[in-house]
Amino acid sequence: MVRSNLFGLVLAAGLVGAVPALANGGDFFEELSATWSAANADSGQSYFGVIKDTKGKLLPDASVSATAPSGSTFVVKADKMGHYKIPGFSKSVDASKVQVTCSKVGYKLVARDRRIMRSAPNAPIETNCILTPNADKPAA
Repeated sequence: MVRSNLFGLVLAAGLVGAVPALANGGDFFEELSATWSAANADSGQSYFGVIKDTKGKLLPDASVSATAPSGSTFVVKADKMGHYKIPGFSKSVDASKVQVTCSKVGYKLVARDRRIMRSAPNAPIETNCILTPNADKPAA
């Protein structure tokens, strides 16, 4: 009896410790904002997100570009988990007017989900992309 109660306590403690690790918002916004704010004090808001296909599979090595109204562009590749981070433009650039888009050979963009943390106006902006295999070209 004591043994099963001890096991239950250990299991419960492990589950409670795992709960705060949220993806696509939540604590990730705060963590990313804290690490980039100090490193990029002269930059405007940064951008991050994940690229998936229509079935929810992560798409590594997709290209992601952020283009300011002036035409300045940052282009990065998603990592092997389909995640990307883009530094902010200067503080003079209105982050709400920056266009983030994703692409990958053999795929086409079908949806983009942009999330802004309203309670922290200078927090990084999350843009997630969904791509579908292009019927005209074989998927890479």
